[in-house]
Amino acid sequence: MANLAELESDLKKVVRGEVRFDAYSRTLYSTDASIFQIEPIGVVIPRDAEDAARAMEITNERGVPILPRGGGTSLAGQAIGRAVVFDFSKYMNRVLEVD
Repeated sequence: MANLAELESDLKKVVRGEVRFDAYSRTLYSTDASIFQIEPIGVVIPRDAEDAARAMEITNERGVPILPRGGGTSLAGQAIGRAVVFDFSKYMNRVLEVD
């Protein structure tokens, strides 16, 4: 797995949203509505699809798993894991089109 400090730095260079690798944020994202607790590698809160794509390119290049998350309301632990959590609930929370 990639060096975490380098991964965080590289993500911060390309993501206009938020990149959080601090202990407090990792603790917040280690739980959902289930009884499970798994600390993530870090958290990316993309502002838009372009942010998410750039962050996915970086994690993919380094072989780091990602975990998409909406509201964190899973009752069976699907919103947690040892990965970079992509939280779409803060900025990407509107339906723009239904096709």
